[in-house]
Amino acid sequence: NEYKSYLSMTGLWYVLLWHVVSHVMGAEEPKIAIVGSGIGGSSAAYFLSSLLPKAQIKVFEGGQQGGRLRGMNIGGKTYDSGGSVIHSANLYARLLTDKTGLEVENLSGDSSFALYDGKDYTLNLSGGVFDKLKILGHFGFGLKTLAEETEKLINSLNRVYCLQKHKVAFRTVEELLRTLDPNLFELTKHSLSQVLTKAGISKKIQDELITAVTHSNYIKEITDIPALVGYVSAAGGLVGKLWRVKGGNFQLPLHVLQQSGAALQKYKVKEVTKLEKGFNVKWEHDKGEIVEEEFAAVIIAAPMVLNDVKFNGVDVSAYKKPYQRTVATFVNGVLAEVVLGTPNPDDILTTKGGDRLFSSLSKKGKSDKDFNYKIFTKRNLTKPELDQMFDKIYEIKVEDWQAYPEYKVPDSLPPFQLSSGLYYINAIESAGSAIEMSAIGAKNVALLTYQYLTDKQNVPEVGKLCQRKTKFNDLKDEL
Repeated sequence: NEYKSYLSMTGLWYVLLWHVVSHVMGAEEPKIAIVGSGIGGSSAAYFLSSLLPKAQIKVFEGGQQGGRLRGMNIGGKTYDSGGSVIHSANLYARLLTDKTGLEVENLSGDSSFALYDGKDYTLNLSGGVFDKLKILGHFGFGLKTLAEETEKLINSLNRVYCLQKHKVAFRTVEELLRTLDPNLFELTKHSLSQVLTKAGISKKIQDELITAVTHSNYIKEITDIPALVGYVSAAGGLVGKLWRVKGGNFQLPLHVLQQSGAALQKYKVKEVTKLEKGFNVKWEHDKGEIVEEEFAAVIIAAPMVLNDVKFNGVDVSAYKKPYQRTVATFVNGVLAEVVLGTPNPDDILTTKGGDRLFSSLSKKGKSDKDFNYKIFTKRNLTKPELDQMFDKIYEIKVEDWQAYPEYKVPDSLPPFQLSSGLYYINAIESAGSAIEMSAIGAKNVALLTYQYLTDKQNVPEVGKLCQRKTKFNDLKDEL
């Protein structure tokens, strides 16, 4: 009997020891649900697969895989509907591109370009060697100040890579911005126009160059968007270089998700219910059948106002911010002269004021029949309007979607953490909507999930941590 008692106690000891070791060593397999397969959701799956290699990750997508990064085929060629360029300072986008085996295509910047006020070109550049002199002559040395301010912002944002490498995570967007640089948070409370004026940037630069950028990216005036959002969008044209994934950036979330090893579920999530421990997720399966499963953590990777998920036990109503409607019209044909007597440049951006049909218009490239063009507007263009713009039209395709938050000044910043174990990647879009911002938000949420599921809250004190600029090679071996 004593021997049997000894064996029983020994067995119990081994069972307890196995549970402790398995918890510490990560042998458990927590189930994580990600709602949305865009760049945010796919990146979160990828980051989590590294942080929690034994986790069971399911990514739910009730719409088009890839989210708002979409390709449009016209005239025998495929182009990005949105998110078509990436900045050289965007280290996660570059890292994910390399890790998935996609190729980088550097943009030369030698295409012709014009600023259009609705009647005439206020500045027309040929893409030649004298363009810089023409820009300087038109805008003056205020551009140097603008570039310096933008460079400061890029350097402040760069600190996030090092902090995340040290597994530092933030529950709110405000906390993230204040930690990187208190000035970043201040930029969310004032309009781009107010901040540029305070910095001494001329009205001409604001009304023409900066407005052209915000029209092209957000179809917004510089008085109507927070300064941080505006600076993020203007960075590409002021400092650094631009690139894209060869063949289109829309490929990135597809390849990242595949590389993550997560299971794609092509079903629409209907409900997320908070339980005493974990969450119950219901989704619509084939033929309308409702299926449910419990998960240890849930990540929302689609805008609250667009995902139409019912939440039980957690109030998310304050975070359903409206999104800006954007229409991308692709035309295969021959563009009429926008300004009579002047050959059309490759890219036409609009300035403040003036009566215009579009926010930006760009020639995407040669096709089987003449050329392909992409036009950004707030609404659908009518057939008579398109006939007025083009001498010949062979094909028209339209992408009408809600592309980014409806920004206002000052703007609210939703939290990343909606509840313990429930996280929201798209909260970061209130600070700036871009591929890289989504990837940064995804890494932050992946770290929050990791800390929650492993009880590893003992992250290092930030203090003066990560004062040196992080370069691409510093991250290459991280994932």
